[in-house]
Amino acid sequence: MRSRMRRGVGPLCVGIAALALAGCERFPWESGGGSSAKPAASAPESAGPPPVPFVPEQETVAKVNQTPVSTTDVELALSELKRLMQAYQQTWEPLPVDDTPDRLDLPDVVNNLVDSELRTQDLLARGLSADAKRRWTYVQRSFYSQEWDRWQRERALPADEEVHQFYEQNKAGFSEPERIRASQVVMDTLAEAEAVRSQAVQGAVFSQLARERSVGAGKEQGGDIGWHLRAVDKERLRLMGQPSPEQVFFPQLEPVAFALEVNQVSQPVKGPDGRYYVIQLQERKSARQQTELEVRDAIKELLTLQQVQRQLEQLRQKAQVERFGERLNAVKQ
Repeated sequence: MRSRMRRGVGPLCVGIAALALAGCERFPWESGGGSSAKPAASAPESAGPPPVPFVPEQETVAKVNQTPVSTTDVELALSELKRLMQAYQQTWEPLPVDDTPDRLDLPDVVNNLVDSELRTQDLLARGLSADAKRRWTYVQRSFYSQEWDRWQRERALPADEEVHQFYEQNKAGFSEPERIRASQVVMDTLAEAEAVRSQAVQGAVFSQLARERSVGAGKEQGGDIGWHLRAVDKERLRLMGQPSPEQVFFPQLEPVAFALEVNQVSQPVKGPDGRYYVIQLQERKSARQQTELEVRDAIKELLTLQQVQRQLEQLRQKAQVERFGERLNAVKQ
């Protein structure tokens, strides 16, 4: 890549982005821009790239020894750059179409695609080593697997009626469970815990008691230990593919905490660590039924995945698969 860099992008991200574009592996299957150079005789017949699709002249942005680099290639390179910038929390701005000094532009991207095609053609002309052929087979398998998933997902998209029917049949599962936010004071002995509770009930500020006397989590935050779910609700959400960031109490404390009213202070409860916990309820969010509109996308995704999984299971049943577990000892880790 030329030394020109796009203004307004952090130097670390720009440097990595430049490396990514300059050294990006150009897979031959990429629409329109893969290498169409004939591989050397030593290239693997069973692991060779598929033929490069015809690229219309109006979609050809460069040619390398008559091999086209297409607008699709440029779009794929830009998508990689966008993902890279997003990972580094940089804002994406469209690149200039014209050759622009001191700024990353579309001609820069094309230049890197041309260089990548030159590398590809030279490597295939020289032939692949046995190790390279194995790695190519792995990459090819991964790509085809992803394409199979994409194709199956397109065919498996459920109709609106299927989504509605699933929602009605499983309405009980689409509910937001009750959540509570609590603060705690943790003491080493029951006598200490009872004394702290007595002070809180008599009007002492609970957060101040936590900062001054607690020996447990949340001490620096005035005892605030965040939002909690009942353990059964957290597990239900997990099984439904909706993992929740809320925590759960240890079993003896859960029923005590959820029975409290807002601002009420609990009796001390002995924890599994042998210490004593006093809880004050700060806030409560009641359970509520989610509407079909709220969960429509999640249902579509679930039904799609189920259908794709059924298709894969059919392939498993038809295939003859042999496994040689004893040979795994030779795998380098």
